[in-house]
Amino acid sequence: MNIRAKQAHRTLAGFIGLFLAVHFATHLAALLGIAAQDSALQAGRLAYQFPLIEIALVAALMAQIGLGLRLLGQIRKRPRKGFWHAVQFASACYLGLFIVLHTTAAVMTRLVIGLDTNFYWAAGTLVLAPLKYGFAPYYLIAVTALVSHIIAALHFRGSRPWHKPALLIGPLLGSLIVMAYAGAFYAVDLPTAYRDYFGAFPGVG
Repeated sequence: MNIRAKQAHRTLAGFIGLFLAVHFATHLAALLGIAAQDSALQAGRLAYQFPLIEIALVAALMAQIGLGLRLLGQIRKRPRKGFWHAVQFASACYLGLFIVLHTTAAVMTRLVIGLDTNFYWAAGTLVLAPLKYGFAPYYLIAVTALVSHIIAALHFRGSRPWHKPALLIGPLLGSLIVMAYAGAFYAVDLPTAYRDYFGAFPGVG
């Protein structure tokens, strides 16, 4: 059964990986400006916001978390654990929490509140105080955890000398993305609808 869980986890990872490739391409496009990010976002949405695909994606993410929890139990039971087991365990725990929170927030904002989850939705959490003090590390750790989890998976399929140094990609990539949305490279002026939306959060004026 554990072998089946691992196989299912890997299969779902392939499907989810396609979405993540598009998702991160969109985030990296933000380094070039708001217009570039919006163009990349609209192009990606042509695929993953098709209703059946979006439902399948959310289902895959939830199933992946369930499988991940089962596999984490196996790691905990191992009598001998090494560095890469710790990386795999910690990154999986954070990713599971992040996926639930981020997916729920995005779906609720778009479908219930009726606000587009575009550049400004993410940027609002990174340019407005006190939100930015919590969301900057929240996003940075998420990117770091994702990259670390992928590298850990690669390590267990075949150890390579570059695996440990490659762990630096996560925080570097995460920092660039956070800085872009936080207005480090160009001015970010939130539209009124987004200022009103975030203005409802405690402490945001």
